[in-house]
Amino acid sequence: MNKVVLSAPKNGEIRVSGVQAYDSRVEFSAFSAKYVVRGCEQYRIDNRTYRVESGEYIVGNATTSSHIIIDSPQPVLGICLDIQPEVIQEILDFEYGTQPELAAFILQQEQMVNRYTAAHTHLGYAIRHIEQHFEALTREEAVLHQELFYTLGECMVKDQAVLWQQFSRLKTVKQETSKRLFDFVHEARLYIERHYLEPIALSSIAQEAHLSEYHFIRLFKKLFGRTPYQYVLHLRLQHAQLLIREGHAVAEVAFQTGFADKSAFCKAFKKKFGQTPSAVK
Repeated sequence: MNKVVLSAPKNGEIRVSGVQAYDSRVEFSAFSAKYVVRGCEQYRIDNRTYRVESGEYIVGNATTSSHIIIDSPQPVLGICLDIQPEVIQEILDFEYGTQPELAAFILQQEQMVNRYTAAHTHLGYAIRHIEQHFEALTREEAVLHQELFYTLGECMVKDQAVLWQQFSRLKTVKQETSKRLFDFVHEARLYIERHYLEPIALSSIAQEAHLSEYHFIRLFKKLFGRTPYQYVLHLRLQHAQLLIREGHAVAEVAFQTGFADKSAFCKAFKKKFGQTPSAVK
């Protein structure tokens, strides 16, 4: 199954898919995001393999060419978003004024391919809203409106503007070196987002980034404003807040989110959110 659920020549296209086996070259059109609802897709781009799992997506622009492999006993479900460059440019002009470097970064930068966890981005939030209607869309029982292209475009631009600012912080002699370092640290952040509820050793994350521990910590903080440990703590506490709002006991949440005891959890929680876990409603 590969069904177009919303299309407009001037704006773009949204498709839903369900595929068990696929092995072919695919060109990204316009500015694209490919999200996995269920299963796993592998993208081979410029001699690198990107494994995109459930709840994650990969983005690229018209310069991106990839080889996609899907091999699953159950259909791998996905959502593909293509937003025309004119829509992105219009949003850039309105939100950021004259920013030719940012526009080139989003629309023309070769090899600027990245994976994201949907739970941590503006675009991911919007995609997950579409995901809620996935089954209805496959049966043509749900209707998407044309203005959605602009909503998705705004989310894409916000996320990519942050990415551009992070990338610009890397002051290296060669553009290729900046790109390589950025990719390594970005992949390490994705590794943290996948495994933050598990015990994670700094050496493991640094190895994921192909860097020494010291170099990795410096680069991570320079790009994202937090050390790797601080980012793990941030994700655990965000998850803890969600669990408490769902009615889970504080002691249970402390254990699930990797804290040594309830006291240490409550102290960290209050420091971050300004209130105790028991005060959360």
